[in-house]
Amino acid sequence: MDPQFPFEVYRGSGFSAEDCQNGRDYMHRHRSLEINLCMQGSGHYIIDETEYEIQPYDLFIINDLEYHRALNESGNMQLLVIVFDADLVLSGSEDYALIRAFYEWKVGFRHRLSANFLLQDEIMSTMAEMDREWQQKKVGYRMVIKALLIKLLALLYRNFEAAEGYAEAVRRFQNAYVRLAPALTMIDARFRDNLTLHQLAESTHMNRNYFSTLFSQLMGCTVTEYISRRRLRHAAQLLVSTDSSVITIAMDSGYHNVSYFNRAFHKQYGMPPGKYREQARSSESRSR
Repeated sequence: MDPQFPFEVYRGSGFSAEDCQNGRDYMHRHRSLEINLCMQGSGHYIIDETEYEIQPYDLFIINDLEYHRALNESGNMQLLVIVFDADLVLSGSEDYALIRAFYEWKVGFRHRLSANFLLQDEIMSTMAEMDREWQQKKVGYRMVIKALLIKLLALLYRNFEAAEGYAEAVRRFQNAYVRLAPALTMIDARFRDNLTLHQLAESTHMNRNYFSTLFSQLMGCTVTEYISRRRLRHAAQLLVSTDSSVITIAMDSGYHNVSYFNRAFHKQYGMPPGKYREQARSSESRSR
């Protein structure tokens, strides 16, 4: 984004069924906050380890720590996506309320506001006006967009405050996730390396036993399983996008035993790497 005005509006459609079949879907995150409004169609949102159904007029908010992807299952899903840097609206600590809903979860307000949520019409019209200003870029559009963004965040904050009270388990979950964030970032950057439990635990300033237990509780899998999934996603992308040999891809994905890589890949994707590539190439040829 433009560092002078870190804000964008665009239309998204999510990953298609073909993308998922060919391994072109992936989890991602970015250094910005995100607000998505489903304009039409349906699908599923995966935000970290949580999956949500997407229906028309559902609204989703995602912070800068959360990996996510949208799956377009209806084939015609359209998302109005607003992405912005928090610094655009924060001038002091008293402004934290504007982004509070992105980081502090309540039972009735986590990532998703289902259709017919509080102030829906006003929120949708505000987002539509921001979209028009962004597309037309008339004189003073940045000032108008910033004012509309503050209004939008204030309306979301009203939804947040209107949601039922905090659940202790939800607070613990969010706090734990923030504590694990350095380890998750390390895994994403160095998944090919032989990361040790000690290295990951040290990045979060926890002892190994506590880190391992907290990680499993929060992510729903062990550290080893999480790293394996990250490596296999990388391998699937290389199988589709390159002509590299399976051995080369295995090595590049952090596997030094090709037989073990083949078994792990088959378990994850239901077929060996060669067949996965063959099906992906065949599907691409038919779509041309």
